[in-house]
Amino acid sequence: MSQFKRVFISLCAILTAQISRAQLDPPYTIGFIPASITEGDIAFPIYEKWNLSGQTDVQLVTQGTYDTKNPFEYTQRVVVRPWLIYSGFKNIKLWLGYAHNQKYAVEEMGNYETLENRLIIMSTFSQNMPRGNMFEQVRFETKFFDDRNGVHQTIPRIRMRFGVNHFLPESKSKALFLAPNIGYYAELMLKFASKDYAKENFDIFRLSVYYTAGITPNIHFLAGVIGQMQLRTNGTQFDIYYGPMVSVKYSIKPKERETFDSVDGGAD
Repeated sequence: MSQFKRVFISLCAILTAQISRAQLDPPYTIGFIPASITEGDIAFPIYEKWNLSGQTDVQLVTQGTYDTKNPFEYTQRVVVRPWLIYSGFKNIKLWLGYAHNQKYAVEEMGNYETLENRLIIMSTFSQNMPRGNMFEQVRFETKFFDDRNGVHQTIPRIRMRFGVNHFLPESKSKALFLAPNIGYYAELMLKFASKDYAKENFDIFRLSVYYTAGITPNIHFLAGVIGQMQLRTNGTQFDIYYGPMVSVKYSIKPKERETFDSVDGGAD
């Protein structure tokens, strides 16, 4: 069995087990929420001799409601996320990050305003294919915030992502875009909160499909769609978020190809 199949089957098995467990105490309901994700990244070298670089991400997430189908109706959150990156291993990158996550109230959805901070450790392992690559990513993060009752919560979370990038040919000698790709990934997130806050470990299952390419060797962009299923902390409500995702990345050091494996597109 290929590694692609093994990873995909493992993700599906974990997802099925977590959802089945969450559904043991019916009734449960499902709602659909349009959302949009816009992100801008700046990547820069720090100390090339030690294979150290940095990146800063700024993200805006908007959403509609169960009844409002405009994904830009409300601002859900604004995120600033700096990274320290080590790329001294073959095919492996290690990431250390912090996220300043300002969430805003969306009264119609029961969302409350809070400031959430995250500490993040992440590793990405990529394998080359004849015309593309595939990657596995594991992210450990701890979320710190005050809940709607003013109680401080510290919630560890693990995120597992598996994705594939297909490198597209440049058909013209002077192509409009450089090094184009079609990419997609599946991501599973499990949370480990106190039982008073959330009884279930299942948090989010996310899928995304996107097109990426370069405008110049320093500027690359991503345009795609995202769909995710999230279990609310009450353990009975599944929210399905869906909508467009756009990202632009400026790299001080020119890059031949950018596949956006670490892009954090999603709403929660």
